[in-house]
Amino acid sequence: MARKARFPAALYEHDFVSLARTEGHARTRLRWLGLAHLKEGKSYEEVAQALKVHAKSVMSWVRRLARAGLEGVREQGGRGAKPKLAATQAEALKEALSQAQASRAGGRLKGRDIQQLLEGQFGVRLGLSTVYDTLKRHRLVWITGRSKHPEHDPEAQAAFKKTFAMR
Repeated sequence: MARKARFPAALYEHDFVSLARTEGHARTRLRWLGLAHLKEGKSYEEVAQALKVHAKSVMSWVRRLARAGLEGVREQGGRGAKPKLAATQAEALKEALSQAQASRAGGRLKGRDIQQLLEGQFGVRLGLSTVYDTLKRHRLVWITGRSKHPEHDPEAQAAFKKTFAMR
């Protein structure tokens, strides 16, 4: 027969069900539910079966709760590849793109132009698809309005629109 598990006092200080209801991250929400089951008196194995995880995972959640409190149980960052262009550089990128677009005599900025701008001004070397992903992550629209031709005439365009007969 297994001995009775001893839980840290922090397990009884929090309402894990309400934490689970308000949690946005799925893995952390699962942990809150597991701790709520433990608080209700279920064993590690029962909780692990209910949540479809290993019992050692449930035990590690309890250890993390005892060691670091609620923040220790939350999902920690650090997984996956890090963005090559920092979030703090987004404003500088927006400004550089608007200056580059304004300085063009005709046409629009293309992915290759932005790629060269990133390498020249920010020292970041990206593939073309990563350039587009970076622009999307920073909520920048890469298809900007086309620049005006250097010899365009707004009055001539307005006059043409008035006199053009559509049939």
